[in-house]
Amino acid sequence: MARTLPTEMTWQSGIPIDRKQEKREGFEWTSGHYHWHGRNVVPSWGGSLFEALMPLLVLDELQHAPKNLGQNDRVHTALHRIHALEDLHYPVWGMSPSSTPGSHAYAEYGVRPLGVAGYPAGVVTPHAAALAIMTEPEEAIRNLRTLAKDFKAYGDFGFYDAVDPISKEVATDYLCLNQAMILVALTNHLRNHAIQRHFEADPITQAVLPLLKIETFKE
Repeated sequence: MARTLPTEMTWQSGIPIDRKQEKREGFEWTSGHYHWHGRNVVPSWGGSLFEALMPLLVLDELQHAPKNLGQNDRVHTALHRIHALEDLHYPVWGMSPSSTPGSHAYAEYGVRPLGVAGYPAGVVTPHAAALAIMTEPEEAIRNLRTLAKDFKAYGDFGFYDAVDPISKEVATDYLCLNQAMILVALTNHLRNHAIQRHFEADPITQAVLPLLKIETFKE
């Protein structure tokens, strides 16, 4: 288990910092993080918001892992928002693999410095914005309202799959996976963590929840 890859893998989008072997309560892993925009972050593979936040749909990492995974969820969300709004000057934020306006082809998008390999920037997808309701609800809801109103990204069956933040072109597809993430994120937000509580009530999950607290990411 490794949070970052060896520094000799120079193709990485970031330089691993404080990479070392950790051992606690019989478990061993390799720690480390990247540093970008003044913050420490443990990278995902592609730097998409979906990769960082999808586990939150079933596990309240903000509660059970506040000094590692939960902290990292908040950092990924904040950096996605900052990068889109301030670096790229997009009016909306939330990049993840999705449909592509104009072609309907599925492609990978993200914030490259937040991923080991790092996906390129590009379209914004409402399902990523919806996932952020679990980490930055006010900012995420404001973002979804902009997508619906200014980009006309809301159709008869909910949010369309993606928008081009510059041209405002919309990919008018509905992808089952992405619609499901929107549904579960909204359920957790509106119904007091209902899906997370259901998952965490399982005896198998209960047995391993304490393990989430043994690791600490560098703030």
